[in-house]
Amino acid sequence: MKKAAGIIVKILLGIVLLLLVALFTVPVLFKEQIKTKVELVINESVNASVKFEDYKLGFFRNFPNLSFSLQELSVVGVDGFQNDTLAGFRSFDFVFNLSSLFGKSGYEVKSVVIDRAVVNAILLEDGTANWDIVKDTTETVTPEEEASSSDMKILLRKVVIRNSAISYVDSESGMEAYLNNLNFSLKGDMTMSETDMQMSLIIDEVTFIMDGMKYLNRAVIDSEIDLLANLDDMRFTFRENYFSINDLKLNFSGIVAMPGDDIETDIEFGTDQTSFKTLLSLVPAVYM
Repeated sequence: MKKAAGIIVKILLGIVLLLLVALFTVPVLFKEQIKTKVELVINESVNASVKFEDYKLGFFRNFPNLSFSLQELSVVGVDGFQNDTLAGFRSFDFVFNLSSLFGKSGYEVKSVVIDRAVVNAILLEDGTANWDIVKDTTETVTPEEEASSSDMKILLRKVVIRNSAISYVDSESGMEAYLNNLNFSLKGDMTMSETDMQMSLIIDEVTFIMDGMKYLNRAVIDSEIDLLANLDDMRFTFRENYFSINDLKLNFSGIVAMPGDDIETDIEFGTDQTSFKTLLSLVPAVYM
């Protein structure tokens, strides 16, 4: 009996050792093949040139979850936007629930972390947008395939954007917006029909221009949002929250619901101080 138990233990240890060796060596041995395949799949799905310098695939940094990271990722437009970079990222990190990759209930993404993103959104006078890059598919989808694809869901729990910049130039309406050093975080169990969500947003510089007039010039935005989200009924209950721009800070609470096409709101606003100095901080730079 002891001999049989010893054999079983040795077999299990051998299997564990074999798995550990595979987890270490597979990403290294097939690194270039995996990189080429990922770039090919992405470029087949979009009307843009997508490249990245390196990637990391690991099972140990967030064990027992799977970590996947793209390094120095860039998205460059084609045709009329071939010289324009739509987006660039120093790193784009995902953490997956490893077991969900082999199930049918949906891919569970534990977290998405974007570091030092630069996004340049452009809308031309004719209404052409450089972010409209997803290719149209005309393939016939069978009812079985449609039902199968509808079961594939992204179950997200955490999103973080660090030290990023966004620019938006709308030639059609004469608007420009520039956001520098943007930091954003979203936490919540979005696998549930009702969940607590916490959001944080800090932007060190916000500039907004309309028809050549600069309404905001390097304004500072800070916001904390704590809400109860009913994702089935699309009803959001805001608790203690605030939104500040420069020296003006607004506290708000209430309910926003979207049961259909309409949006129902019942929001109360308040502020701790309404001095002349706080209001003066919002005066457009041109009047200053």
